[in-house]
Amino acid sequence: MKRILILLAIALMASAVFAQTAKDTLVEDKFGSIDTLDPAQSYDTSSSLVIQNVYETLYAYKGTSAGEFVPALATGYKVSSDGSTFTFTLRKGVTFHNGDPFTCADVAYSIKRAVITNNPQSGDWILAGPLSGYTSDATTALGKDATDADYHKYFQTVDNSVTCPDPYTAVFHLAQPSPTFFARLLFGAASIIDKKWAIENGQWDGTEATWKKWIGFDLHNSYLQDHMNGTGPYQMVQWVPGQKFVAKAYDGYWGDKPAIKNVLINRDSEVSTRILNLQKGNADYIDLGARSDVKQVEGAPGVKIWNLDGKLGWSAAAVDAIFMNEQIKADNNPNIGSGKLDGNGIPPDFFASKDVRLCFNYSFDRKAYGQQVLLGMGQQLTMALPSSFLGYDPNIPEYSLDLEKAAQHCKAAFDGKLWQNGFKVTLLYNTGNTSRQTALEILKSNLEYLNPKFNVTVRGVAWPDFIKQASESTMAAYALGWGADYADPDNFITTFYAKGGYYADQYHFSNPQINQLNEQARTETNPEARKLMYSQIGNLAHDLSPIILVPRAYPILVTSTSLKGVYYNPMIGNGEFLWSKVSK
Repeated sequence: MKRILILLAIALMASAVFAQTAKDTLVEDKFGSIDTLDPAQSYDTSSSLVIQNVYETLYAYKGTSAGEFVPALATGYKVSSDGSTFTFTLRKGVTFHNGDPFTCADVAYSIKRAVITNNPQSGDWILAGPLSGYTSDATTALGKDATDADYHKYFQTVDNSVTCPDPYTAVFHLAQPSPTFFARLLFGAASIIDKKWAIENGQWDGTEATWKKWIGFDLHNSYLQDHMNGTGPYQMVQWVPGQKFVAKAYDGYWGDKPAIKNVLINRDSEVSTRILNLQKGNADYIDLGARSDVKQVEGAPGVKIWNLDGKLGWSAAAVDAIFMNEQIKADNNPNIGSGKLDGNGIPPDFFASKDVRLCFNYSFDRKAYGQQVLLGMGQQLTMALPSSFLGYDPNIPEYSLDLEKAAQHCKAAFDGKLWQNGFKVTLLYNTGNTSRQTALEILKSNLEYLNPKFNVTVRGVAWPDFIKQASESTMAAYALGWGADYADPDNFITTFYAKGGYYADQYHFSNPQINQLNEQARTETNPEARKLMYSQIGNLAHDLSPIILVPRAYPILVTSTSLKGVYYNPMIGNGEFLWSKVSK
């Protein structure tokens, strides 16, 4: 009977939820839906925020920094001289929310489970690459002709990738040296789950006998999809998918006890509802929609907008760009018209011309975009790397609107035929993203002003089709962005500029000098040496002009004035704060 009464009390707390926010209660109104509660499946910011407050990794981000770290489930670590072995000393006296003790066995199990599962919808590849030598799951990596011996060898590699000399020492053995590995261990998939609890509830049993069944497994269909048992300062009370998430402070937490004892995340799809709840005192923190929504809360009683002018120095861990595909798929492709430089289309190698790329870069008005979309509250990057990351070079020249230079390069392209014949092209954005639409329309306006023979169409495409066209290289030019998976420059530089990078391969950009520098940087363990290499890559990319960098908004947070200790870390959720660090 006692157990029933406790559960009933919890259920009532979750359903009655805090009509007016109490001093020990944090209420967040957000528009994003949580996809999963399983760290090994999560790859969205809404899920990540919850996981980062309930589960823990070996180290954590320090305050607002994406590059400084503090001990969490580990108290220290050392790296071998060749950079291929990481040894962590684990924290003693830590328990999971169900009371089970935390040991190295949980670390080894959690990491191996993520590497083995490696569902394509997840971010497990971030761990799988350095530990197994493959970013894809075992079946994809080994191929259809793989033998039992091949699978055995793969499993042995994964099984040996994390070892436990004793209960409070965890040793990671990398497939090859990786200066990015430590940063990857702060990604959500490296959150530590309770091995005993997971196995008791039907998860992989940790043996080679059963591992094949879990290769590429969709963890949305398993127990951890909607159950949590972490070591963090908060434990889950209730999750109603698409509606709300409720958590409470964990009394047995090893660290400082948080001032906030209860947390409610409401999902409200209407920005007007979220703003009204904040103004009435029914919410402490809200998501806005477009940047223009700031005007609805600016100056309102009881409302605080953090970093509105950018003076707090917050920087988003994201890059926005307009990509110019240098090898467009031509077959029946309406995006390139006739497929020829005859005034009715463009050839598939249109953007392989550096003059064309420079013409487009000088035709984009970054200041106009900053005013129209960001309301003057944004930052222009000099390279495809967040300014807070190692290797960002603020001294690289910025492109700005210069129609004289744009015309000069367009006249030089294709031996003058481009200027003489004109062109017709379609630029794409994902439907509903008005910021990207505006960026392309600004580019269109200036290009058509240069020459009446230049004909540019801007068109929105539904997200699934947009991704499909990007992967199939049928888009000529398109607006898109990238948010950090892990706080290392490799996650951006490789992605945007290097052979094998997700976007670089997509828009067919490759430069031997950049590729060589990038490969060196990926294995270089000296931070100063890596910093110089990334600066060199940034300068080379500026000269080659493969993409058009689009200004990024200053990150802002909108809260009640009663919320204290608010800070912003770009690697927490969608860029915010841990619940345990704030008070009212």
